[in-house]
Amino acid sequence: MASYTNLKGNSVSPNDGKRTGPRYEKWNRDDLYHLAKMRGIEERAQMSTDELIQALRMQP
Repeated sequence: MASYTNLKGNSVSPNDGKRTGPRYEKWNRDDLYHLAKMRGIEERAQMSTDELIQALRMQP
């Protein structure tokens, strides 16, 4: 039987060791827009969903 954890008890995934950040692709545009507003991202109203995701990921 396959296990999703290694012997040390840590989860195993294809992204282990990589910082990928939140999965904004699953968010709708309204939620992305409101988060961008809270973070003070300018020109957010003209941004597409992909542009909002990129702008949010560029912030520290």
